[in-house]
Amino acid sequence: MVRCALTGTPGTGKTSISKLLDTDIVHLSDYYESSSNEKTDEGEWLIELDLLDDNIRNLSKDEGVFEGHTAHFLSDIDQVIILRCDPFVLKKRLDERDYSKEKIMENLEAEALNIIYMEALDNIDKEKIFQFDTTDKSAEESAKIIKDFIAGNVKLEETFDYSERIMDWY
Repeated sequence: MVRCALTGTPGTGKTSISKLLDTDIVHLSDYYESSSNEKTDEGEWLIELDLLDDNIRNLSKDEGVFEGHTAHFLSDIDQVIILRCDPFVLKKRLDERDYSKEKIMENLEAEALNIIYMEALDNIDKEKIFQFDTTDKSAEESAKIIKDFIAGNVKLEETFDYSERIMDWY
C-alpha cells in the first residue's frame, strides 16, 4: 500500500467514499483546528498548509488514505486521486449542503477550471496523479473502483475538461 491523497472540490464525494474504503483513513478535517489560528467570518478554518503537513507527517504512517480538499498539498504522498464531478451535478450537491451562493460559485469555478489538478501538479509528478469522475456513481460504486485502483487491479486514466460549463454562468 502507498500513502494516497484523496482530494477534490467540496461535494465530489471524498468523505463519503473514504468511509467505505477498507484501509486506514486520515481525515484532514480532524487536523484543521490544530493547523489554524483562526476562522473566517463563515466559520471555516484558515488552514496553514505547512502546519497541516507537519501535523500529518508527525503521524508516522507509512501507508493509508489522506482525505480532504487540501490532501494534494501534503509533502509525503506517493499518489493523488482527484475526485471530479460535472459542475451541474456538483451545484445540486452543494445546494443540498446549504452552501452560500458565493461559496457554490467559488467551488464550481474551481471544478470547471481544474484548480485542484493544477495545484497537485505543483506538488507531485504528473504520472502519480489520477482523476476519477463521481458524477454518475454512488459512493459505494466509487469506493469499489478506488479500492481496486489502490490494490493495483484497475487503472484510472480519466481526464476532464469542464471549462465549457463556465460560459453558461455569466
